[in-house]
Amino acid sequence: MLDFHPFVVHFAIALLLVSVLFDVLSVTMERPHLQTVGWWNLFLGFLASLFAVITGLYAKNSAIFTEGVFPLLTYHQYLGIATAIVFTVLFVWRSSNQRALPERRRSWYLGGAVLGAILLIATGFIGGLLVFEHGANVEEVQRLQQEVKELHQYLPDSVTVEFSE
Repeated sequence: MLDFHPFVVHFAIALLLVSVLFDVLSVTMERPHLQTVGWWNLFLGFLASLFAVITGLYAKNSAIFTEGVFPLLTYHQYLGIATAIVFTVLFVWRSSNQRALPERRRSWYLGGAVLGAILLIATGFIGGLLVFEHGANVEEVQRLQQEVKELHQYLPDSVTVEFSE
């Protein structure tokens, strides 16, 4: 079955990080027109993050994972949801301010955006570990696990097999 999470999640990561970058640049360089770029990236990143969470939850419930992955997968899931919530709050706040950075409490907004970016980077890092270190949702890893299980039935009970990296 096709997993759409890897296709969608990279759009959310790129768009939301670029949004934070342009919002910070618009304030530090005193270039208010950069807020427009920040707004559109926030808007598109917000939509992509919703799809990323939905496809991630679907992938979690439909995929086969190696043993020991579930604690890491749980951290990834909760961080992803927390990240989506932070950027949803920022999107609603910004939308209620006619797409501009808020004049009052601007530092709060930017602090929330930086926090969201940190959560986003942490979520992506853990997602990378899941795929590249643990083979989560990688078809070849799943096929090899099945072969090992099938071969294990032919071993005597006194023989144990350990895998090393």
